[in-house]
Amino acid sequence: MQFYYLIIMLLILLVLYFIAKFAKYRKPFIICNTCICLVYILWRVSAIPCDHGIVSLLMGIVLYLAELLGLVAFFNFQYLFIGTYKLEVKTLEDFKDSEIPIVDVLICTYNEPLSLLEMTIAAACDMDYPKERFFIHICDDGRRKELKKLCAEYSVGYITRDNNEGAKAGNINNALKVIQGDLFAVLDADMIPTRNFLKHTVGYFSNPNLSFVQTPQVYYNQDMYQYNLSKHIPNEQDFFMRDIQEARAARNAVLHVGTNAVFRRSFVLEIGGYPTCSITEDMAVGMQLQAHGYDSIFVNEELVYGLSATTFTELVKQRDRWCRGNLQVLKNYNPITTKGLSFSQKIAYLDGGIYWFANIQKMIFIISPLIYLYTGLLVLDCDLKNLLSFYFPYLIGQLLMFNIFSGKTRSMKWAHYYEIVMAPHLSFSIIKEMLNLKTKFNVTSKETVMDKRSFQIKIVIPHIIILILTLVGWGKSAIDIVYQDAHIASYMLNFFWSCYNLMGIVTALRVAWQKPIFRSSERVCITDDVTVLVKYRGQHIQAKLLDISNQGAQIKLMEPVNMRPNRKIFIKIEDTVISSKIIRLSGDNRVSVKYNKVDSNDMKSIMKIFVENINPYYKIDNLLKM
Repeated sequence: MQFYYLIIMLLILLVLYFIAKFAKYRKPFIICNTCICLVYILWRVSAIPCDHGIVSLLMGIVLYLAELLGLVAFFNFQYLFIGTYKLEVKTLEDFKDSEIPIVDVLICTYNEPLSLLEMTIAAACDMDYPKERFFIHICDDGRRKELKKLCAEYSVGYITRDNNEGAKAGNINNALKVIQGDLFAVLDADMIPTRNFLKHTVGYFSNPNLSFVQTPQVYYNQDMYQYNLSKHIPNEQDFFMRDIQEARAARNAVLHVGTNAVFRRSFVLEIGGYPTCSITEDMAVGMQLQAHGYDSIFVNEELVYGLSATTFTELVKQRDRWCRGNLQVLKNYNPITTKGLSFSQKIAYLDGGIYWFANIQKMIFIISPLIYLYTGLLVLDCDLKNLLSFYFPYLIGQLLMFNIFSGKTRSMKWAHYYEIVMAPHLSFSIIKEMLNLKTKFNVTSKETVMDKRSFQIKIVIPHIIILILTLVGWGKSAIDIVYQDAHIASYMLNFFWSCYNLMGIVTALRVAWQKPIFRSSERVCITDDVTVLVKYRGQHIQAKLLDISNQGAQIKLMEPVNMRPNRKIFIKIEDTVISSKIIRLSGDNRVSVKYNKVDSNDMKSIMKIFVENINPYYKIDNLLKM
């Protein structure tokens, strides 16, 4: 009977999967997959070890609850993606006879390097929006005199306060007391806006009920997986920032991610400003606006570019902050009981909470096979035939579902790797937050430099322990099989389960083996044909610009010239002449230079070319569904 169930369900799944490639025919596949999931989870009750002692029973219940949590998350995933997000494009012309809104651009900073912040300021100054209708303000919680001076050089506003109460949320609330525009945009210090950022977002505010427009965080450097593993794969955040956000937008449940968004100021003031109950204020303000009945929109375009965390250590700091902050929001604004949210919005925000608790689920999945390998205690009581008959359709259904909805940005394999890598650390973050343990607020560094490979051993101590326990467990189970009357099928099942987990552990160790990072600033390759004029010791030579950053550039001379390192050289880019120093000469007439001192006009010219040529490391094609 079970064999027939297995074959029939697999055939139905495969047929419906190919039909579901067309978006309007996805519901039958989702319904079939949901039925298979329900059959599996109901059957799993019978596999809880009830007759093997209290310890096995308790461990079996814990494992079952972990699977149940995963199934709820999967049902939420299906529910969010069953809809289609179609956004009617709006432009500034949609304001018709009324004036386009005045926008205050708030660039929030605490202790980020001024060189990084200057890039954002210079790019923001060049945005394609009527100059008399937008104003830039630097919201400085670091109270730095040198930053105030930098703002004066760029003729942008400088807003600060006497204390840092409420962290970033308090910083923005302080700015809301000063600004007077109809709208305000929020940018982090390292988020570089393109010229179209305001032009492609403000038009949607012709809808008088719109509270905010969110755009994705897109990264122009390699994340730690792309860099350390030398993989041409999507950024680890692309799945959420592009796919999940679009699915949430179909439910008017767009998650504000703290930056790259434009808000209607009056609506934010109406809800009392940014909530200050969390170290991640973003989720709370968006949810409160939606609970008040206001609309939110997700514009799935690459309009702002930022920097990914470049090392395992910095990534853990960042995700610890996100995890604890989101749990703080959920404790203070329970989406299930929040009045004003629709059922769909409640599901979307509940899904966000379950996402973090899935790290504890992953730790249970890591520990469970090890328990059997060491003790022989059952956490699952069934024969292999029954398990495969019910589990295999359940697994294949999830794989196919994941492929349909997230094939461009995430695979089940990489989802597993990402979860294993972060689960030990985020499980600890959850415990800290649930016990209300106070921890230091960590800002993610975006200018890490190291001149040689290093193994970040402290950050992977949990993974090393799991690796050792797994290898020892394999050895012990081999001895048990040889010298005892062992149940070989059970040992093999838990062996392969632990092998699957070990793939993620090995990935964690590989990304902890950090490659050197020689540059403190990212260079952008020039995709356009940009000609520059070079002046060197009285000679004028034409050259092509190959790449550029805020600190230097690489050019290719049109003719051979006898140059020497450390000599002064002048580069004319458009109408700007930049004094530089030769730092490296390469074959094929390539010259790498480092700028000497640049003023605000020089930096604006540099950033104009930088922004015109910026691209994500992994380009996702055909993602927009407008």
